[in-house]
Amino acid sequence: MKNELYKNWFERERKEPISTSNMEGSVPFLKLIDPKKKRVLVIGCGDGHEVSWLNDHGFNATGITASNKEAKIAEKKYKVKVFVRDMHDLHGLGKYDCIFAGNVLEHSPMPYLALLHWREHLNKNGWLILVMPSKEWLTEYYHLSVPTRSQMKDILGKAGFSLLAGPKMKPQIKYQGGDVFMDLGRKWGFLDGYVSKMISIPKNKFKLNYKSTSRTENIIKKSVKNILKYPYNKLRQWYGRNIREW
Repeated sequence: MKNELYKNWFERERKEPISTSNMEGSVPFLKLIDPKKKRVLVIGCGDGHEVSWLNDHGFNATGITASNKEAKIAEKKYKVKVFVRDMHDLHGLGKYDCIFAGNVLEHSPMPYLALLHWREHLNKNGWLILVMPSKEWLTEYYHLSVPTRSQMKDILGKAGFSLLAGPKMKPQIKYQGGDVFMDLGRKWGFLDGYVSKMISIPKNKFKLNYKSTSRTENIIKKSVKNILKYPYNKLRQWYGRNIREW
């Protein structure tokens, strides 16, 4: 089954224009956006086809690309405004109700820091929808970061996002567009989809080298870590020997 999907993906990429293929893969994820969340930022929007689709379906979408050429195509072909930005620097773009990034984060050398920066451009309880290559794409030279599913879920949590839907989990959102699990990646050429919501946690706890200023908090943390260190390490060793990652 996997080999057949893999083969079909490359056949479609070879025969069809890249924008058509990407649009087909993106639509199921775009349909997951809460209709109340109108202002959407598409990171890595390419020639602007996803921005155009969102605008045609009642959203107020803006896109960014790292390519001046793609920004000109977007304006000429789809009549949409696309800004030229690096994904790690979204200066001057304001805040949004939802950020959509399809096949983007794997090209970042520092995905955790990219997520922290994107947080700054989301409104309270804003959505983040990611489409990521799964482990089948790990060895591609142009992919700098392809976390496993468990790593991706962990990174999202550490960056202050609560996962609403993703691979191998019961979704916490209603979706009328089809099968949530299949639309979150498995039929689109071994992609994984993650839909998450920004949670209200003091953002200073998501900065590097965070240290609490509370002496009591530090004492409690240190005590708990010392008490739990031995059983935790034993459990971790057992888990590593006996449980394989799905």
